[in-house]
Amino acid sequence: MSNVLSDDKKQQVIALGKLGWSLRRIEQAIGVRRERFGLHNLRHSLSNWLVNEAKIEPKMVQGILRHAKIQTTLDLYTQEDSDETRAAQGEYLMALGVSTNTVQ
Repeated sequence: MSNVLSDDKKQQVIALGKLGWSLRRIEQAIGVRRERFGLHNLRHSLSNWLVNEAKIEPKMVQGILRHAKIQTTLDLYTQEDSDETRAAQGEYLMALGVSTNTVQ
């Protein structure tokens, strides 16, 4: 696996080490604990977005993430993302006294 990300449209290359460093600075600035956020979380977010928002076939997402089994992609990396699920999560956060304005 390469240690750089490449954006073909802009012809830019981002060193993953520098990206990780930038994410740590953002974490510190917004007060996110390290064990809760990292580059690996972006894989989960990507999978979830591709399946639920972009409507990409799960088998294609499996290939993008290089998972050997589709069940890994579906069971561990992709979550239900319906309006009902978001409403239920919002109700739970309100019951805990957490502002839903800070959670998306």
